[in-house]
Amino acid sequence: MSLSDFSLRRPVTVLVTLAAVVVLGAVSLTRLKLDFLPKVDWPFVGVQIPYPNAVPAQVEREIARPVEEVMATLGDVKELRSFSGRDGAFVGVQFDFGRDVDVLRLEVKERMEQVRPLLPDDVEDYFIFTFNTTDIPVMEGRISAPGRDLAGSYELLERRIIAPLQRIEGVGRVQVDGISPKDVTIYLLLDKIVAHSVDIGALFRTLNASNVDLSLGRVMDGRQRVTVRSLGQFRNLDEIRALPVGEAGVRLDDIAEIVYAEPAPNYYRHLNGEPAIAFEIQKASGANIVEVTRRVRQVLRQIQDDPTLEGIDVVVWFDQGENILASLKGLLMSGLIGSLMAVGILLVFLRRLRTTLVAAVAIPVSVIATCAFLYLSHRSLNILTMMGLMLAVGMLVDNAIVVLEAIYRRREKGEDALTAAREGSREVALAVVASTLTSVIVFAPIVLTKNSEITLWLSEVGMTISVTLIFSLLICLTVVPLLISRVRAGGSRGEFAFLRWLRERYLSVLRWTALRHRRATVTLLVGVVALTLLVAKVTGFGPADMDEGGGVKRDHVQFEVEYSDNTNLYRVEEYVAALEDYLVARRDSMDLKAVYTFFDDNYTVFRLYFADGVQVTPDRIGDLRAQLRENLPVLAGAKYRFRGDEDVGQGAQLISATLFGEDSDLLASLSTEVIRRLELIDGLHDVDTNRESGRDEVRVILDRALAARYGVSPRQLSEVLGLTFRGVGLRKFQGEDREVDMGIVLEPSDRRNVENLMRLPVTMQDGRAVLLGQVARFEIGRGPAQIMRERQKTALTVSASYEGDDYDGAMKQVRAVMNSLDLPSGYSWSEGRRLREQREQRNDMGVNTLLALACVYFVMAALFESFLHPLVIMLCIPFAVLGVFWTLMLTRTPLNLFAMIGMVILVGIVVNNGIVLLDHIGALRRRGLSREEAIVEGCRDRFRPILMTASTTVLGLLPLALGRASVADAYYFPLARAVMGGLAASTLLTLVVLPTFYVLAENNVRALRRALAWGRGTGPLPWRRPVGGSGESPAPGLGRRD
Repeated sequence: MSLSDFSLRRPVTVLVTLAAVVVLGAVSLTRLKLDFLPKVDWPFVGVQIPYPNAVPAQVEREIARPVEEVMATLGDVKELRSFSGRDGAFVGVQFDFGRDVDVLRLEVKERMEQVRPLLPDDVEDYFIFTFNTTDIPVMEGRISAPGRDLAGSYELLERRIIAPLQRIEGVGRVQVDGISPKDVTIYLLLDKIVAHSVDIGALFRTLNASNVDLSLGRVMDGRQRVTVRSLGQFRNLDEIRALPVGEAGVRLDDIAEIVYAEPAPNYYRHLNGEPAIAFEIQKASGANIVEVTRRVRQVLRQIQDDPTLEGIDVVVWFDQGENILASLKGLLMSGLIGSLMAVGILLVFLRRLRTTLVAAVAIPVSVIATCAFLYLSHRSLNILTMMGLMLAVGMLVDNAIVVLEAIYRRREKGEDALTAAREGSREVALAVVASTLTSVIVFAPIVLTKNSEITLWLSEVGMTISVTLIFSLLICLTVVPLLISRVRAGGSRGEFAFLRWLRERYLSVLRWTALRHRRATVTLLVGVVALTLLVAKVTGFGPADMDEGGGVKRDHVQFEVEYSDNTNLYRVEEYVAALEDYLVARRDSMDLKAVYTFFDDNYTVFRLYFADGVQVTPDRIGDLRAQLRENLPVLAGAKYRFRGDEDVGQGAQLISATLFGEDSDLLASLSTEVIRRLELIDGLHDVDTNRESGRDEVRVILDRALAARYGVSPRQLSEVLGLTFRGVGLRKFQGEDREVDMGIVLEPSDRRNVENLMRLPVTMQDGRAVLLGQVARFEIGRGPAQIMRERQKTALTVSASYEGDDYDGAMKQVRAVMNSLDLPSGYSWSEGRRLREQREQRNDMGVNTLLALACVYFVMAALFESFLHPLVIMLCIPFAVLGVFWTLMLTRTPLNLFAMIGMVILVGIVVNNGIVLLDHIGALRRRGLSREEAIVEGCRDRFRPILMTASTTVLGLLPLALGRASVADAYYFPLARAVMGGLAASTLLTLVVLPTFYVLAENNVRALRRALAWGRGTGPLPWRRPVGGSGESPAPGLGRRD
């Protein structure tokens, strides 16, 4: 018994089931969790090893390399890279998708414990980081006070802003950056240290040993057991100052200054030229993002009214809750408009309201049933699942249209409503099942593999589309026949005269192409393909960077400033002030709402945010960048860079190449030659490296013979220098209301000249002191500000932004330049990491597309029991590619990753029309019609339903194609336009060209069979037609023999 038979025999059961699904879906919709993105654990583990005020070369040699070596022993490592700077090392390990991140974290921790004894003794701790989408802050903002420096206002901000935010239900953590609580710093006075012959290493150990509480066990006091504790921890500053050190009677405050104050910052943030503090809020596990951000907004409004915070502004920079609501609202409106347009086109074709409503019932029921599936499978309603729902809207009525058309054609021939509903749905059941399965099966390789970030996201979209289409299939085979059998007979009120005229013109074209001039038709099609390839070659239109051509949503322009000299924070602040004055004064003329600045003593980044309501186009961004290049003030020793990772691609495309080797200085020399050559290529701008300018450094070289004579070891030397010039942390001490950080370092004025290094006392084995200058010599050299490594080799990347029309040609020239380099042995180059990732994504999409093609063919071959006809049907796919190309090129839409996703979806959609058409032609032939008669009659019968299904899908996507809705800052109008263009072209060519290929395929197969039969001597010559008739043997239908 078929589903349609069951629904016609058990109408009450079907309607009650339908009602239950609707109720369950409605309840699920109210309980579905709203998220920005589904929870995804990235297969990445990062290790941060703090080592402040260090030399990058030393950090790389003593920390990064040993850690890399042990991390390389982990399994399934996809990428290993490290960063060594003045404040320590960061080692990142990228694994293949599919690994359990919790297990990876434990394995990384085990490796770190193995390598820890090999690290410098004063490496105190390390931090392991993993990331998933729930770690994205739900809100970010800036706290600023025009005309006021907030550096000393931590306690006020903590009490009046941070604490109230932390108390909000659903808030997990409030983090503030740019201001710190007071801590205790022990500034050693060099003259006093020398005068009192203080052993600096012993002083460090004494401070830590004197600041500890110990549990000494339990003793019996009569019949009671009492716990004994030793209370040695510092309780206040006076106890620290009075600590005895060195000679009898010498206290800590005799040789050092103990300061309780906010630590001096290493970097600053400004907003519109005023000091600013960053804050971010993360939600608690399981909390609703929208509710949390709504509560935070309420508290922030109360905070702004606090009189103690007068003059302090809290600006929300990013609100994930508002983004979710805005994105979902945009998608929902696009979906509603698309649904109404799809229903409208049905009404235009069918011209009966009741029949239209029967077909349209598939849209809300399928959507609400999918919501029930999302809730029961513990998924959330997020941007990706909503996008899947909206993409499916136009396809939900396709099956219902085919079923309705078959039923009404039978009713028009005189069958009663029940018989027409039963036989009509049976007639097309195989076709609609095949159509749905081909639309669903294209996502199988993606859902099953999930081997990259893009396939991870696409699997969410694909799963939602697949479930929605399966529900629509069930509805069209059960609910639609049941309801249509209850609708008063009469079918449509007659077609529009224009539609009748169009069908007759189409049949005339069909007779010319498929029945009389097949060779001319093929020649014309080959000419269209050749023209398309020629235009693609001339225009250079092809796969683009995700960012190129407006594919990514941007609201700012970014540029960086790098300083070549040994600048300090105060000098950089003067440069920043000059640039901020220039930019803030021109904020209105540049259509900016904010100028944000981040800077330290060697680097500055500016972000210029466009005002609300400004149409941010690639041309607008390119114009502003050109204006900045030409008009920014010239600053001595400063260099502007306009190709930061977040800004390149706005009207430009990234080009990068990475050099690998061991010696960072040699890599820098090679990169200089690369830059010189790349600057000669037309269209390349902002050619530069990711290496910061080197810094002068003092190198202390131990005289081993003298050191041995005095009994001084390299370890002692390292300890003294680390404690005095680099500074180290001490155990925290318990203040009145919190634990207070402590640290020890040489007083700033004593660290400002090299001569003071020579006066540092180093204690010998007999307890006497020797000056550092007696056992070591000093050299002034220049070292890198940072060292980056990939694949366990030092790496240096040269990158540029390309602004031109021939990106592939520019890349060829870049490859030629890199291949022409005379690289030393052990040195190599490759494309930059970002380009490699983009190529991998495109390759993944290509492989998934091929797998989708194979899956579609297998499904059709299995359902129709035929090898030949699925191949003929799949010729719809090249037709779709032509439509995608011309649509994207004429609308100036980038062929980026989202457009490629649209092409994958197309693979399953465009064959549907071919399935419906050839299935009906085969059925007519089985009834006794000749091939030519069956083609004409089948195309006549399927002309209207094919136009209807294509029109509903195309119009359903129109709001998405014209809008600027986005997901994770990436516009997906390229996806909608690719599907629309491909489907429109494939529909037209399917109706006209597919019957031609159908005839050609059968003729060629028949000719091959005759040739084989003649070769065996059992048939006529292969070129001779049989006498009489049309020469046509009874051809099989789709999977059946006559």
